[in-house]
Amino acid sequence: MAHAITLTSTLGTSLLFSNLTAKEALGRLFSYELETISKNAEVDLRALLGTPMTVKLDTPQGYTRYFNGIVSEGEQSGFVNIDGVRYAVYRFMLVPKPWLLTRKRDCRIYRSMSVPQIIRTVLGEIGYGDVRLSLTGNYPARDYCVQYRESDFDFISRLMEQEGIYYFFTHTQGTHTMVLADALGAHTTVPTFEQIPYAPPTERGKRMKASISDWRSARSVNPTKVQLDDYDYLKPKASLLATEELTDMADAHSVSGLDIYDYSYEYFGYNQQLSDGQRYAQVRADALNVRQAISTGNTDAAGLATGALFTLKDFPMQQANQEYLVIDTVIRLVEPDYVTGGGGDDDEGPFACDFEVISSRQPFRTMPTTPRPTIAGLQTAVVYGDTAEDIAVDKYGRVQVTFFWSQPSRPNAQNSCPVRVAQFWAGKRWGGQFIPRVGQEVVVSFLDGNPDRPLIVGSVYNADNMPPYSLPDNKTQSGVKSRSHQGGGSEDYNEIRFEDRMGSEQVLIHAQKDLREESEHDHDVQVAHNYTLTAGNQIKLVTGLASITMNSSGEISIQGTNVTINGEMNVTMASGLAMEINSKANLNMTSIAAMEIMSEADALVQSTNLQLIGTATAILGGAAPMIL
Repeated sequence: MAHAITLTSTLGTSLLFSNLTAKEALGRLFSYELETISKNAEVDLRALLGTPMTVKLDTPQGYTRYFNGIVSEGEQSGFVNIDGVRYAVYRFMLVPKPWLLTRKRDCRIYRSMSVPQIIRTVLGEIGYGDVRLSLTGNYPARDYCVQYRESDFDFISRLMEQEGIYYFFTHTQGTHTMVLADALGAHTTVPTFEQIPYAPPTERGKRMKASISDWRSARSVNPTKVQLDDYDYLKPKASLLATEELTDMADAHSVSGLDIYDYSYEYFGYNQQLSDGQRYAQVRADALNVRQAISTGNTDAAGLATGALFTLKDFPMQQANQEYLVIDTVIRLVEPDYVTGGGGDDDEGPFACDFEVISSRQPFRTMPTTPRPTIAGLQTAVVYGDTAEDIAVDKYGRVQVTFFWSQPSRPNAQNSCPVRVAQFWAGKRWGGQFIPRVGQEVVVSFLDGNPDRPLIVGSVYNADNMPPYSLPDNKTQSGVKSRSHQGGGSEDYNEIRFEDRMGSEQVLIHAQKDLREESEHDHDVQVAHNYTLTAGNQIKLVTGLASITMNSSGEISIQGTNVTINGEMNVTMASGLAMEINSKANLNMTSIAAMEIMSEADALVQSTNLQLIGTATAILGGAAPMIL
């Protein structure tokens, strides 16, 4: 009879199968330790790296199973004599093609993509398209998702762990397919292995069919409740506290109050919903529940594979005879004729499997063991805008930035999510408002170190954007100097500047166009020395019906219902040419002492009726004749 186990590789029949130890688990990459022999002692191991190998198992019952992977390691490990023939021994490590992602490390941003889309994109970059989605959940697009200084595999692993997505592999000749799953519907039974009977080790040799031995069941104390909380600044008063009980009453243990509360910024994106947190809490609870009730065993059933369903029967404890999901296997394949060292163990069959299972009623989730990268300190970035304007901001005062670790050749690499800007004061329609402009370098912090939660906390100068006051010459100057929007140059700005040089102290306020002061009550100005008010066109003082207007042409206009000019000693009114005093009603001129009206030329007093009355004396006289 032909050998039940064969090996296919790029070397054809040069390599002969000896034995295989295959480790598989739901939500984990498989690893196959393959040992082969060859009459060729000079196999080029380097040429085999990354190439596929397939181990094929054919059972006498007509069942065929494949173990396919690519070579990640290879070694020549001595020689062995088998039936008088000298063979070189070669050991290989076979892994799935997605394992290559563990050898890639990157910093990048994904925009408006769901987790399944991100996974497909990342896998596609290594040329791996054998992915089958068996998902039932709704996975909305993430506005913004950051991979930061982590391997590509760690990146997609933590996303899957958060979302409750896991995976397993199916194998055919020459290929392996990655199945993404999130529910029991992704799993099926293996034909002819739908039911596997239990047989104690002492009875296994008496059975003609495959069976399970060494069946063990274990339970452990589990947390009782998971609570996840978060905060959404778009809904600052909304409660996002999500709670999920881990066990039902039938599975509850006597220890209570073992609650898990986590405020870990688990939610993603903006406009978060409590339902998002509830889903993540459910995923966390399911993952914890997986280890609460575990069964293990050993079998010679060649069809028992990670991700498969089967029903145990004939176990003495009736409650154990139910349907299970295989979550972990360690399989040993041996070709007795080619066991290194010459000859095999007569008691060792070609197939043996140690396994872990859970009840099919228990949803499976992978424990979140992949850490989220943490940005412990600050970073700087450059404000980005996709318009011609130098101010790109939304109604929340958010701007987008380009991080220096973003590779510009990638789509969306230049822009982040909308990033909030910390202000020195932030009230309800009051506070400070300074918006970083396109091209400025800003300082970015990250809430809880989460790369998905950036926050701008300041700005810094660089060689392209130098300080407004030349240094160190103007080291005593401080202030705020802006730039006029839309085409403003170095001469177009508003400014408040302080000069603190001893003896030259100064406060400068510069308005590029209009300067407006408003006071709801008093405005007091006190000047210890001079007060100079200069206007290039007009100065106008207005209060109610009264006004004083001064024009650059020299005209001064005083208007009011009553105008009083009063001097404690003298009031002098002079004119280089004519002076007119007009009144539409009476004109009264009164003096407590003497009054003189003199003219160096003619004086004309003209009226319809003219009276000159003196209570003492009235004198009319002139050096020349007087005409009345």
